Amino acid sequence: MPTEPVFTVRYWGITGSFCTPLLPEQVTAKVVESIEYLARQGRLNGLGPVPGLREAIEREVSLLPFHLRSTYGGNTTCAEVRTPDALIIIDCGSGYCELGRLLTKQWNAPDYKGAREAHILVTHPHMDHTFATAFFGPYYDPRNRFTIYATPQVIGSFEAVFNPDSKLSNTYFPPTFALLKAIERFEPLRAGQEFRIGSTRISTFPLRHPGGCIAFKLERHGRSCVFASDHEQQEVPDQGLADFSRGADLLYTEGQYTQAEYDGTKALPGEALMPRKGWGHSPIEACVRTALAAGVRRLHLGHRDPARSDEDLAWLERFARQLARDELCSAGRNPDSCQVVIPHEGLTVEI
Repeated sequence: MPTEPVFTVRYWGITGSFCTPLLPEQVTAKVVESIEYLARQGRLNGLGPVPGLREAIEREVSLLPFHLRSTYGGNTTCAEVRTPDALIIIDCGSGYCELGRLLTKQWNAPDYKGAREAHILVTHPHMDHTFATAFFGPYYDPRNRFTIYATPQVIGSFEAVFNPDSKLSNTYFPPTFALLKAIERFEPLRAGQEFRIGSTRISTFPLRHPGGCIAFKLERHGRSCVFASDHEQQEVPDQGLADFSRGADLLYTEGQYTQAEYDGTKALPGEALMPRKGWGHSPIEACVRTALAAGVRRLHLGHRDPARSDEDLAWLERFARQLARDELCSAGRNPDSCQVVIPHEGLTVEI
């Protein structure tokens, strides 16, 4: 068995549809609620302007619930997967910009002697999964090398926007492929295709989403990760996705709504009451049941609805975890056999 992780997954964006940065009043509210929380527990007693004050405050803050001391983030979909022989990136939502800044810093460090190469897997052409392309700094450095793997439809959308001969050239972004010199080539994909990147075997699977979308399964040394966003499950559990994800160490999929929000019997926070069937997204309940049917070890629920607050997400995570435990217990299975998480930006998982 390898001594280093088979996969190291890091999330750079998990929000769906559009970016939702914290507003100034939301930041202030977090500060106030955090101080109130600590004060009610008497954990501020004895703190004063003495040596070690900062360390003492950091220690107390680290014990706060995550949704108070931090944020799940507001960038749209981007996940980084590192193996010992490849850097694989899934989708180019706004989180891709932040990853680009990190790669620029790493690759341009005076003592860096590693590869300047990455492989980009794009699930579908919707803008929340592609619109950071023009803002990804490493694309502008000709010393770098990037291969983009996507369906012809996705590649066509890039051509429409960035080909200097396109009628839409310069319409949405000033840069064209003439400046994005590090994009070495596009590799067309179709659903059901398999290919390799280094020692990683990659399979694809068609998802149910307006305009089309594909899932990716990465397999290496007996471990596997599945990324399946965006997808509307029309049967529960979704047998096709469950079969594709069978026994995976990690299934990342979406859970944009609760069942009631999907059916239109409950409104999303601050939005009108309406059903969301046919929108290409799934209820959390369906995602949990499909993950359990697949026997995956970890379920990460991403593509969160942008109307959600951090407090909403913390509640939904508790709800999804309890649902999974109840379902597993009812089936006579270990209630801890599937770990359910709503990932936050920066969350890193080693597999």
